[in-house]
Amino acid sequence: MSKLNLKTQIKKLPQSPGVYLFYDNTGKTLYVGKSVSIKKRVASYFSRKKLGPKTDLLLSQIHRIDHVKVFSEFEALLLESDLIKKNQPFFNVQWKDDKSPLYIKISGKPIPIITTTRRQEDQKGIFLKGPFPSSAKTREVLRLVRRVFPFCHHKSPKRPCLYVHLGLCPYPYTSPQSRKIYLQTIQKIKKLLSGQTSSLVRLLHSEMAALSQKLEYEKAQAVKKQIENIEYILRKYHKPQEFLEQPTLVDDITTAKLKSIKEELNLKNLPKRIECYDIANISGKNATGAMIVFVNGKPEKGQYRRFRIKFSNKPDDYQMIRETIERRFKNNWPKPDLIIIDGGKGQLNTVLSVLTKYHQNIPVISIAKKLETIYTWNKILPINLPKENLAKLLVQAARDEAHRFAITYHRLLRSKKLLGPKT
Repeated sequence: MSKLNLKTQIKKLPQSPGVYLFYDNTGKTLYVGKSVSIKKRVASYFSRKKLGPKTDLLLSQIHRIDHVKVFSEFEALLLESDLIKKNQPFFNVQWKDDKSPLYIKISGKPIPIITTTRRQEDQKGIFLKGPFPSSAKTREVLRLVRRVFPFCHHKSPKRPCLYVHLGLCPYPYTSPQSRKIYLQTIQKIKKLLSGQTSSLVRLLHSEMAALSQKLEYEKAQAVKKQIENIEYILRKYHKPQEFLEQPTLVDDITTAKLKSIKEELNLKNLPKRIECYDIANISGKNATGAMIVFVNGKPEKGQYRRFRIKFSNKPDDYQMIRETIERRFKNNWPKPDLIIIDGGKGQLNTVLSVLTKYHQNIPVISIAKKLETIYTWNKILPINLPKENLAKLLVQAARDEAHRFAITYHRLLRSKKLLGPKT
């Protein structure tokens, strides 16, 4: 196939997370890879002249490029693993310096440990997930898992290792009770790696409720943190098979979210452009405002804007959000169909007053973190949507992205201040 035809295929690829597949002229899968930006990653193969003999051989055989979009890095990693296992692409299986692909392995008694292996062992009592095409990607999966559930990877160590001191290993060798708790954690890790996240989160909610009833609030808070971490790395998790059975799954769900928010808020049309705002500061110092933009339900990072708050060094969220919105509407940027504010009723009213001042008739909602309650511009009472409501998921995604963007800029300003002026 000509380079021109491949360039046309690349232009049609999305700038979103997912898995890409290269095929030869017989339809056989040559290579499977994953990226946070499918288009950017695939284009990089064709943008450089010298890539090495192995990559040059791969590129010479590519006839068709396909892709599957996903929602998260974790989903991309697991889907890539499943596709490699299913298709056995030559350049995945044979490329890695003649080494076999890696698996995540959970085995051992009485304390199961989590390690990696290159052997597809088929023994009773051994849990395997994979194969993963490289040690780097295997470590990436384990890093994400460990963020939720600290685990052990040493057999009967004589003393606690560094991971114990970092809070990444529970060191289950101290007592029978610690071993019992750790075995329960291992079962949760297996569920996470197997895609059984819905049942896992339900289990954790039950544990949290039971601990609260026993007045063990510190333990309940730890379980709550696990739930939050799972939701952070997965959001709404989908098994790899779902993406294979429905390649347009990401687009379909994104459209469904937009339709849901239109219905819940009684909007006239789908909100094609959504702007979300957040404020970051410590006691009013180095205060920053952030504006993120979703176009057709997806982040449009080229249109993100950040504001260094000027009005005061006092911690006044209302004044900070007022300044941010005022400065936004002094610019001739595209008009949003919906504005989302991180905060409660007070922040919402502040924004509405600014919009009145600038003669802007735009729907505005705010979402309060504590109970995830949503306040709207056209109702006195707030609305409480179910956890899995698609509109709520979209609002939360925008709020979390605005928070991330605001915090990033705030930390940058703090670091510059700590470094002091250049001499």
